[in-house]
Amino acid sequence: MTVSVSPAQSAEPRSRRALHSFRAAAASCLPAPRLASAVAAALLLSATINPADAQRPGGPPPRPAAAPETPPVPPGPFPMPDTTKRMHIVPGDRHGPSAFPMTHYDQVRPRASGVMDFEHYHTSEEIEWWMRKWAYEHPEFISLYEVGESYGGRPIMQMTFTNKSTGAHTDKPAAFFEGGRHSGEITSTESVLWLAWHLVESYGRDTAITRLIDQNAIYLRPLNNPDGSDMYRLTAQTNRSTVRPHDSDGDGLLDEDPGEDLDGDGFVRQMRQFVGEGKGSYAVDDRDPAGRVMRRVGDGNGAYEVYPEGTDNDGDGRYNEDGVGGLDLHRNYPYNWRPEPGKDLTGRGYTQNGAGEFPLSEPETKAVFMWLITHPNVGVVNTMDTAVPMHLRGPSTCEEAECMFPKDRMLYQYFDSVGLSFTKYPWAGDVYRTYATRTPVNPFTGDSARPSPLFGHSPDYGYFQYGAIWYGDELWNGGRERDYDNNGVFEQWEVSRWCHENYSGDCFQPWTKFQHPELGEVEIGGFNPKFYSQNGPPEMLEQWARRQAEFNLFMAKSLPRIEITNATMTSVPAGARDSATHEIRVTVRNTGRIPTALEIAQRVKAVRPDMISARFANGSGSRTVGRAEEFHLDGGESRTITVRVRRGANDRSNNFTVRAISTRGGIAERTVSW
Repeated sequence: MTVSVSPAQSAEPRSRRALHSFRAAAASCLPAPRLASAVAAALLLSATINPADAQRPGGPPPRPAAAPETPPVPPGPFPMPDTTKRMHIVPGDRHGPSAFPMTHYDQVRPRASGVMDFEHYHTSEEIEWWMRKWAYEHPEFISLYEVGESYGGRPIMQMTFTNKSTGAHTDKPAAFFEGGRHSGEITSTESVLWLAWHLVESYGRDTAITRLIDQNAIYLRPLNNPDGSDMYRLTAQTNRSTVRPHDSDGDGLLDEDPGEDLDGDGFVRQMRQFVGEGKGSYAVDDRDPAGRVMRRVGDGNGAYEVYPEGTDNDGDGRYNEDGVGGLDLHRNYPYNWRPEPGKDLTGRGYTQNGAGEFPLSEPETKAVFMWLITHPNVGVVNTMDTAVPMHLRGPSTCEEAECMFPKDRMLYQYFDSVGLSFTKYPWAGDVYRTYATRTPVNPFTGDSARPSPLFGHSPDYGYFQYGAIWYGDELWNGGRERDYDNNGVFEQWEVSRWCHENYSGDCFQPWTKFQHPELGEVEIGGFNPKFYSQNGPPEMLEQWARRQAEFNLFMAKSLPRIEITNATMTSVPAGARDSATHEIRVTVRNTGRIPTALEIAQRVKAVRPDMISARFANGSGSRTVGRAEEFHLDGGESRTITVRVRRGANDRSNNFTVRAISTRGGIAERTVSW
């Protein structure tokens, strides 16, 4: 059971919040919501090596402590679903309900206790159990730790996969993969979980996976929004993203009109009402062989009206327009952020639905931002959603040919094509044009599609400010499996036909009469909104999770990696102006596909330049002389760097260490003899 947390309580310790939340949940009515606003401060941190520090005999100064690792403990009993629970409490103070009936979906029930399968959707309890189990059984290469708290005070858990005996994860090139940002887009969580399971099962057995974990760090966060994901899996409710209460319809009330499962089947589907020929805006689509799908035909051209399942709780003539939450964690990133509609005081600026009060206002988004900004060794990111499907990336507000560096754009386009080879998605590319125009003509208005900006989007932050290969891929296709009339557009009748031919129509509930308290006689039915429209049937889950994870693995295997391939030293004639006694020629190579710094990363200083330094025995008096040469390496590029050193008079050692240092390419060392 989750607990209720108000915005004003967010700064309190978790134990105190739990007490307040319990009291609030027990109260007969919810207190009036308290709204808070704040001013965002720019968060610019540096956690890389200063060139001057590389000259110190003892090397760079100590780094800040890493996130505390959860000590490995036995995972405990496997958490099979508890069918005795009747209600689920959603965190937050709102004008609508926070307690909802539990649903106990078959689609979230494991096939067997303690046995991993990808034929069901895992609950947060189950996901965290598997993470604890893996960290307990494989402490030599898996760490589990908390990276933040959700809006409701739930821990956000993350794993690091790296061979601890080959060095610290912060000294290695790294990739970060996140799922579960949006409450209902749970296929993304399953893909991250599949990847974690695959790494566990393959390490020590598969040569490529073993090498990947030995040489790199893989950060996996399956569930960045546990509050919303639990609500989605355990109740009939759906929402866009975070469960923080929100006034989505602008009436001054928070979450006052959620959907309702009127017929008790566990889902909020659709309602249709016959209003007479020529009086409605919908008609039965005669192209659907099953005669089930409704088609929007315009006012006065149909015989039906269609509504989402529920009642008009706030009496504004609309249904379910202000349900639980309403903010979008994927519009809350700091790059090119814009306020929500109505909050641009000029009335003439761009706005963005779901953007939040300010950039990084939401703890779930901030937890991603802070992890990455303090771990600049991450060169590949994919923060995933559903259900387009598409390999989705920036730019989101401009033409890629105008605002991306050509070399970077070519690399992204390469990964676009590789992604399609793994997943067979119909689209890959930028948000501004490719995503916005993927459907050439609006089926409702007949207008041609055109590029459209989207603000506060993580792939834009990821490229333009973080300077990495950063995708926000969309999994699952909403049942759009076959274009029967070959017109390039997947329409609902085609989704229905494919469902009927492949699942005997089980993904569509037949229209069934129901006496509505406000509308009178209606029929309730439609596609399964959770396990067909927004996520696939469990029978199809594994292939979607696996294919996306395989693309992510390919990108991780493409990370930059700096190596020293040769190092030779010669003596310098006495009397050199810079006092050097020796000269070292160090050949370094980037063995990865990705450069040690994208062009944009170099321009905005997202990473420091690569460099060569030397580490001498303490008290030897030996040091490098002159300014260290700064460079970056393209994928596969080699370069020879000259370093001049002065051997100290007290240096009695036989050798010293040459170090190649790269923010995203890691650290390589070689011993050189005097």
